[in-house]
Amino acid sequence: MCMINNNTYIALSVYKMSETDGKYDIMPMNPDDKPTVVQFLKEFFFRRGPLLMSSKLWEDAETMDKLTTHRLRILDTGIVFKAVSTNGDLMGVILNEIITRDCVGLDDDEDSRRLQEKSVNFKKLMNFYKKIDRESDVFGKYPEVNRIMHINLVAVDDTFKRRGVCTALFDKTKELALENQCPVVHVECSSHFSAAAAMRLGYRCIYSLNYRKFKDEDGQTMFNPQPPHEEYQVLVLDV
Repeated sequence: MCMINNNTYIALSVYKMSETDGKYDIMPMNPDDKPTVVQFLKEFFFRRGPLLMSSKLWEDAETMDKLTTHRLRILDTGIVFKAVSTNGDLMGVILNEIITRDCVGLDDDEDSRRLQEKSVNFKKLMNFYKKIDRESDVFGKYPEVNRIMHINLVAVDDTFKRRGVCTALFDKTKELALENQCPVVHVECSSHFSAAAAMRLGYRCIYSLNYRKFKDEDGQTMFNPQPPHEEYQVLVLDV
């Protein structure tokens, strides 16, 4: 799978919330936002995920630096939206990409392989993601579909949770899928809570992997998060 260049998607309209919805706007990220968005995602995505928090990978500065570099490449090529309060506070971010059937994904491209060199822990983590991609086989489950809107990651500031921010960001992605002739929206969830939130919006699970059953190349369990985080789930929404 690969990402379509961001020139292919249709106009990035601003989605305004009403007064009763919490007084914030959903709008595209602009180039000047990148440093702020990077720091936001480090704080509210990478440091909060049960997969990394439960493993020693979080303590490995080199692995975390490589993972951040790898995942945030999409800031330059993807479809990125932010939720901004009327006071200008960054409340949430969602990173989307259009993936296609015939291309190699970001987890197995040349840049990813270069990052894995001389980094055993990062390579193990990439092997986990590749296993998820291979076994979930989303395109195999949709033989007539060639383009899918993929939610790479979504994060919301803890201060602004329970205000509909995550729902509004997911709704914007669904709108983008319709505009770009992507009949399926695809998201992977490491957190029980994020998967539950997606299901409330109509997403259904097509694959799951229990963390305790995944072994690395040495036969060791890599992840052992606290309940209720028991499995990594892949979910889809037909649009």
